[in-house]
Amino acid sequence: MNKYSTRKVELKRFYVPDNMYFITSVTANRKHIFSDEKNIKILLYAFNEYRYKYSYKIIAYVILPDHFHWLIIPDEKVNISKIMKAVKGYTAKKIGIGKLWQHQFLDHCIRKKEDYKIHIDYIHKNPIKHGLVKDIKDYTWSSFRNYNFDDNSIIKIDAIF
Repeated sequence: MNKYSTRKVELKRFYVPDNMYFITSVTANRKHIFSDEKNIKILLYAFNEYRYKYSYKIIAYVILPDHFHWLIIPDEKVNISKIMKAVKGYTAKKIGIGKLWQHQFLDHCIRKKEDYKIHIDYIHKNPIKHGLVKDIKDYTWSSFRNYNFDDNSIIKIDAIF
């Protein structure tokens, strides 16, 4: 049998200042780290803390047991790699279970209003897709409530209507 070796491939990122990005980050080995409310609150704290430190807008989010999706708009002073390094580093340190995140994250530059609508709908329906709830109104850890009930009690978002 052939033996294959693997190596980490660094993704090359293309940054557009003041542009909206759809970001996905997944836990190492898809562990359900964010089934625990304490860990979710640590991640939400990191979202909020670094939002002010690095000046980015949070347009939408969803946190699922083994990953999260975000729509953010960084300003021209910072790029998404720096933001993700900070958020992932903070949460890994605070949750303290060893390797918390997969090495990379996925990003997509939002170019059109239609693309934005598709991604925000995807974010908000993701808990249904993964069988966590039957009705999105029943899922706590998403910006759906911010948009539909003007509820900023979990985290404030920078809604675009």
